[in-house]
Amino acid sequence: MDTNTTPDAGSAADYRSMRRHLFALAIGGALLVVVGVQLASFLLSRSLMEDGYERLQQQLVDAFRQDIRQTLDHHAGHLQILLHNPILLDAIRQGDREALMREVYWQYELKRRENPHIEVLHFHNPDNITLLRLHQPAKYGDDLSEVRPMIAEANHLRERREGFEIGKNGISYRVAVPIYDGDDYLGLVELGLNVSYFTERLSDMYGVAVGIFFHRAAMQTYLAQHGEEGMLVIGQDIVAFAPMSELLHEAGYQQPGAGELYRPFEFEGGRYVAYQVMSLSNFSKQEVGNLVVVADVSEQVGLIWNNALWSSSAWVVLLLVLILGQYRIFSRMQDTIHNLAFYDELTRLPNRRLLMDRLQQSLLNCARSRQRLALLFVDLDNFKQLNDTRGHHVGDSLLQQVAERLRNSVRANDTVARQGGDEFVIVLEGLDADRLHATEQAALVAEKIVCSLNIPYELGDGLSWQCTASIGIALCDDNRIDMDELMRRADVAMYRAKSAGRNQVVFFSTPS
Repeated sequence: MDTNTTPDAGSAADYRSMRRHLFALAIGGALLVVVGVQLASFLLSRSLMEDGYERLQQQLVDAFRQDIRQTLDHHAGHLQILLHNPILLDAIRQGDREALMREVYWQYELKRRENPHIEVLHFHNPDNITLLRLHQPAKYGDDLSEVRPMIAEANHLRERREGFEIGKNGISYRVAVPIYDGDDYLGLVELGLNVSYFTERLSDMYGVAVGIFFHRAAMQTYLAQHGEEGMLVIGQDIVAFAPMSELLHEAGYQQPGAGELYRPFEFEGGRYVAYQVMSLSNFSKQEVGNLVVVADVSEQVGLIWNNALWSSSAWVVLLLVLILGQYRIFSRMQDTIHNLAFYDELTRLPNRRLLMDRLQQSLLNCARSRQRLALLFVDLDNFKQLNDTRGHHVGDSLLQQVAERLRNSVRANDTVARQGGDEFVIVLEGLDADRLHATEQAALVAEKIVCSLNIPYELGDGLSWQCTASIGIALCDDNRIDMDELMRRADVAMYRAKSAGRNQVVFFSTPS
């Protein structure tokens, strides 16, 4: 007889190990995705801040050039035109303050109406002596050689000088322009623009908070005159003019340090970035302070991290779906391998491997319960003739119908298996403890099987086939009998049934 042969299948422990590795991979993958997305979000936020710094820096530098220098150049150009007035030049030459006042005061007022942040119009003679301050007409004649180094240098070199300058009363951006009458050098005219013009313009143009923070060393002239009253002291080395918003005040403590482009910080529940976008220099290129811009990035950073959260969640869900899909595939593979290992592919009955396992378990159950067990070998008569004449596909159809009839002829807890080829094995468990009654029970089942199998089979293409079977029965009536011996007895009984003319039921008995 042919018997099924199936490759060894992996154990249940192997599959549990595979599942554990699969879930470990899922958790590790999920964590990797979350960390990756969060890192990408951090880098994106950082890129946003760096891009914002570079963009603001360029815009502010451009604004400085356009709004301060061009404004001053514009107004200084008008003064240059006035300086071609012979009366004005003669007044400067003669030191006639009243005549000079009459010639330029109207121009000063006109410029202030055009731009109220113009606060300084100052004439100096070549010896650094104040000739006329239009913003403080009553104050004149003071020597500025020590307190105004920019004026002293511009007079010495007879060249234009400009820069941020902190005076006794505040800070402004000033430009000193030489005055010539032909080849004669007559001194300087100085024009100043209050720094608040710059900060207000930038705030309005770009929607950012702008503050200027000065080095204490550069503020000595002002502090010597006014002390620290009305000043914001930030640390030991930085001061700023008040009033200043609380946000800018906080930004003073959050100024980027050396080598930093920006510094993010939180304030009243919002997310901000302090950019040190420009240093303020005096006429000699010495740094006197820094211009700090504070941008509210709460919305942008919030959107980035919200998107990161949703992206992480989406990726994790997708990964889990993929892992669960793989888990189902593994489960199906396990089922398939299990079926291949323990079930006959054609009839879906247990194969010899599973039969031996169940028979062993049934023998143990019978030993514990003191009940009997019957093993039936069923062999189809003349099956080879059908296979040879009608083809294997017809034979396969017959085997499938036989398997179904055998299943329907026994109880649900009995085992029907295909031993191989046209041979089937049935294990009847839980028979009566009395040998005679157990024999009767097994015989009734065998007769039921014979009657079921004798019904003609419809095998397709109009072919009807009647098939009989020879059945050998071995009764387990001794707890010491082993499985192999029981199988041998049933096989011997089955061959005796065939020898007796087929379509017979024969019980195994030892020769007398």
